[in-house]
Amino acid sequence: MIIKQAKYILGVAAVCGFLSCTKDLDLKPTDSIDASKAFTSVKDLTDGLYGVYSSVSNANRIRIGSILADETKLSDENRGQDQTTFRWQYTSNNAPAGLGQYYQTIDRIHRIIAAAPGIPAANATEEADKTRISAELLGLRGIAYYELLILFSPQGYAPDALAVPLVLSSDLLQKPARAKVSEIVAQIETDLAAARSSASIPDAPTDPLRLSKSAIAAYQARVALYKRAWPAAITFASDAISLSGKTLNKATLAGFFSDANESETIFKYRNNAGPSLIWRDTNGDVFFEPADKLKQQFDRVNDVRFAIFFGAGGNDTSIVIKYPGSSRGPQVNDLKLVRLAEMYLLRAEAYAENNQLTQAAADVNALLAQRVNGHVDVAYATQPIAIAAVVNERYKELCFEGFRFFDLKRKGLAITRNLSDSRNANWQTMPANDTRFALPIPQTEIFANPNMVQNTGY
Repeated sequence: MIIKQAKYILGVAAVCGFLSCTKDLDLKPTDSIDASKAFTSVKDLTDGLYGVYSSVSNANRIRIGSILADETKLSDENRGQDQTTFRWQYTSNNAPAGLGQYYQTIDRIHRIIAAAPGIPAANATEEADKTRISAELLGLRGIAYYELLILFSPQGYAPDALAVPLVLSSDLLQKPARAKVSEIVAQIETDLAAARSSASIPDAPTDPLRLSKSAIAAYQARVALYKRAWPAAITFASDAISLSGKTLNKATLAGFFSDANESETIFKYRNNAGPSLIWRDTNGDVFFEPADKLKQQFDRVNDVRFAIFFGAGGNDTSIVIKYPGSSRGPQVNDLKLVRLAEMYLLRAEAYAENNQLTQAAADVNALLAQRVNGHVDVAYATQPIAIAAVVNERYKELCFEGFRFFDLKRKGLAITRNLSDSRNANWQTMPANDTRFALPIPQTEIFANPNMVQNTGY
């Protein structure tokens, strides 16, 4: 069974731990309570929703996206942290990702959805709150299934390939088989469309800790890109950009990554642990350094990102400093689940794949004008050149944010590291057709569910 606990953890304590207690998330810890008694008021539904939000961290995807790909290299100070993952030596017994986080989120969603119709609203405000909660829950379910899909499905978009179990109700005794990729995609699209159609959800991310129509459109764009549905990806990314009300701004970029502003934030996770701890310890020991290959892509003098990501003044610190810390502490930063620059690059990729080269170049130029001092506009002579250029700009802009491994997997491209980054030719290249792109189902899940099928090669 994917969800083994028999009681529902309301998650209110976790909200203050993970999301931090902001004005609209000022919740007090409660004990674990029986599911039948968890929800008796609209406030309980709201608390339950915040419990769901507390579980949508992308920290593990950040880790996997960087360490499995070509963004990092082992440091001499690494004491064994994630070395088997970096070397692609994972098996079903030491799987780099599990299903539990996401199915716990999905189970929480189903419990709240089931309870909501029986909860009376005291007034019009509470009725509106109920409507918004229901819409957000559908959106969050779609997001959870999207994260599962990109982890455990094979390379590219193979509609008939096995994805993950499709669970649409809370039943601790069910033992579901894996659904097809196309079935999971259809459910994601249904959930996201239903959420976005609700008038109760705001267009812009006025509170980026909660879903907006802009954020939902961004996930719709990601799904369309995954499906290789280029016109849909262009439309959804355009919606995400326009609805966000955000603009790219070079002057605010450093402050954005230290949480001093929300200039590019469309959706985020309030984090109280240091994402930099993926790459270094609290005592300063470095587990993983930025890859030489990655740093070589940047103009150290004119590209403002180099100083923000790797070291001031173009100096090579050999440390990932993209998450420098915030007012909440050193190395503690909100995790950017969706941000504006990604939507520009997503749309640029879809334009390039759709052979709309002028539009692809326009989006890339709009981004680079706010990243590189003295940027001179680029133009793409051919479609392959445009596609490769956009993929490389994603590599640079979105490094250490959980995209690179999944971009290469989605595009059917090999992982190719510099020898200086891999240290060993055996860890230098993962071919495009390698079965390890589809991460293993943890062996505990295979034991618990006789209907669960392992991915090929494990």
